[in-house]
Amino acid sequence: MSIIIENIFHDYLLLFAMVNAVGNLPIFADLTCDMDRKTRNDAFRIAVVTAASIVISFAFIGDWMLRQVFVVDTASFKIAGGVLVFAVAARGMILGPRQLSGTNQAYDNIAVFPMGFPYLAGPGTIVTTILLFQSGGSLVTATAALIVYLTILPILRLVPYAERALGRMGMLVLSRILYIFICAKAVTFMMDGLRSWLAVPTL
Repeated sequence: MSIIIENIFHDYLLLFAMVNAVGNLPIFADLTCDMDRKTRNDAFRIAVVTAASIVISFAFIGDWMLRQVFVVDTASFKIAGGVLVFAVAARGMILGPRQLSGTNQAYDNIAVFPMGFPYLAGPGTIVTTILLFQSGGSLVTATAALIVYLTILPILRLVPYAERALGRMGMLVLSRILYIFICAKAVTFMMDGLRSWLAVPTL
């Protein structure tokens, strides 16, 4: 039993670090800057549920989906995910949350995309989940993922306090800087995937 708890704790720490909800608080503040308190809290809840559903699903069937259904390896998934994250981050950095959302209906769905995916459940988190499943099993990985997102929801509620501490202009500047680092992280995903693909070109 103690070994299982240790494995869950290990997976929890790794997934929590990959999600990086604390570091992304300025991004979420930027994306929800025009929402009232209730709408913002609803958006955070939807984003967390979306991300948790994606990651937990991949904990159970992600490896099988990649290899058997889509016939791709984790290297290809990293490359594709990196491209998506780079596109979202670059567009958010240049245009801001209003233009990023487009229509009002799309703005309502901003909790799902890009907050839930790819920011709270990005390619790095998904690939890490698959690798943890391969080493520890689906129940351990899924349990760790569930605890991670239960922890993240109250963290996202800290956005108003961060806004008061830094001010709207400070949050705006910090979020734009973080978008640059997210773009760099996306390039890292693509480069890692490319290196793995060149080393092992076939499944």
